Amino acid sequence: MVEKIRREVVLFLLALVFSLCIICPGFQSVAKGATYEAHEDVYYTKDNCVVYAEPTYTSMVLTTLGANIPVQVVGQYSNGWYRINIGVIAYIKMDSVASAGAIGLPIAADKQIADAQKTAQELGYQFVNLNLNKQKKINKDVFNSYINQKVILYCKINDELGVSFKMLYADKVRDDISLNFSKSESITPSGERAVKFEIEQYTPLFGQVAIFQFRAGYDKEVEISNVDMTDDELVFMNTYCTEFSEFAYATCTQVADMKFLEYETIHSLTDKQRERMANIRKGIKYLDYDTKDYRNSIHNKVRKDTEYIDYYY
Repeated sequence: MVEKIRREVVLFLLALVFSLCIICPGFQSVAKGATYEAHEDVYYTKDNCVVYAEPTYTSMVLTTLGANIPVQVVGQYSNGWYRINIGVIAYIKMDSVASAGAIGLPIAADKQIADAQKTAQELGYQFVNLNLNKQKKINKDVFNSYINQKVILYCKINDELGVSFKMLYADKVRDDISLNFSKSESITPSGERAVKFEIEQYTPLFGQVAIFQFRAGYDKEVEISNVDMTDDELVFMNTYCTEFSEFAYATCTQVADMKFLEYETIHSLTDKQRERMANIRKGIKYLDYDTKDYRNSIHNKVRKDTEYIDYYY
């Protein structure tokens, strides 16, 4: 009888501790030997993300989440656990979430995302819209998980700049991809608007194509230059005309500094020019009618991995 009462008391106390973890947001469980610090951010679950009552594998499993579900992280432990708030306070392993995740189809009101989705549909590619966290980084594991799929990954960086990643080859990126650009803007003596985007971390893509989308306004000519990762010099890539789109497009196989110089157009585009603009928007880096001199001028600059990719559709 005494033993039975003892077991019931132990079970009651365990239930009480568990209830405090769930009910009291201020209650913190400290893993033995681990340090804790506050950490406010949103991360996205990988598939089969296990949610625990305590920051230990031996604690009660509260639920298992599917892929790409946003969770609010409120703290982290030095031994690899996140403290999360999903309506209740709970815990997950750090490697069960990533810093960017798919958030489904965009709302029609967002012209910037819808325009990128239209491009994917025209190419017959699956469109995946990625939501960036505050650090504006794409976790390399998230990016690499889409390789070998016919897919375009889109990231809206801000209301002026976005990027579509057109997955072509089976080569994985080696680092997380930073999209945290700083912007500087000026007006040239001739009256053109010059916008430069700079980034701390350059990332070569080894065959994947990045199609940067820059909001410039209608009836503009936009000269686009990308930095050469080998010598840090800007290299002129192409001029994009926005007669039928408010966006200009820069196609490259790297994530690095960029410069856009925009000015008013004078004449309407010819059919050949319209075709060229459409091909650049689809991520064709070198076009079938680009001159040999132009291709030679770009060799060994701004990554040439996709020189002859996607000539014909």
